[in-house]
Amino acid sequence: MADTKGMSRIEVLARPKTVPQNFQEDRRSVYWVDRKPLRTGPNGTTTIEVSDRVAELSKNRDPNPNYQFDKPTPIWEVKPGALRATASARVTTLAQHRDAHQNHQMERSPYTDITDGAKKAKLSQRVEDLAIPKSRVDRYDVNETQWGQRQPVSDAAKKAVASERVEALAEAKPYHSNFQHAKPIMWEVSDLAIKALASLRLQQLSRPRSRTMIKDDYDPYEVSRGARRARPTPRVEELSVPLPRKTREKKVV
Repeated sequence: MADTKGMSRIEVLARPKTVPQNFQEDRRSVYWVDRKPLRTGPNGTTTIEVSDRVAELSKNRDPNPNYQFDKPTPIWEVKPGALRATASARVTTLAQHRDAHQNHQMERSPYTDITDGAKKAKLSQRVEDLAIPKSRVDRYDVNETQWGQRQPVSDAAKKAVASERVEALAEAKPYHSNFQHAKPIMWEVSDLAIKALASLRLQQLSRPRSRTMIKDDYDPYEVSRGARRARPTPRVEELSVPLPRKTREKKVV
């Protein structure tokens, strides 16, 4: 900050940026190496130079002085203190085997003894109705008197009279007034279409494009002379002017 005393802001910003101390210039070649190549040892092997930190990490780890190896046998001596120890009342209670539950029942016999009350019981009418087995008649079966012959219509169904509502619902739905049936595949061509004459423009458009009309030297970026002499309308000139709120005058220092 001492060097910038008496200098304006523009002069301070115009000063070149100082180079840091650890700045490294660009390599003069892609083959420039950062480290020295490996040297060949006395026996033709390659010697590798490592740092002190890598050499320290490559050493074997010393065992912990308090480390204990596996026990030589599963049987070991009991300490005298453990032999003379007296268990507390809680430990004695937990050491006892577990008693069977008061309501515990052994496995039942597969043969069940029926009580006298069940033998002398009287069933209600509802229980007797529920005890009747279901009839195994197929609910989707067709009523047929014989094989392939359906049950005839009853006389009451033949003499039944439908209500006005049923008759109204039985009527077929009419087509819409604007409904049109599908056109046949082949239809007659009208006389007007047969006697019609194509105009000169239609004849020109119906002709295939001639190869002589194709221009190989066509330049899509060439501006025509009519476009060069064109003058924009006042409305186009008005729209081409930028908006006043998006324009500002350049400040001159």
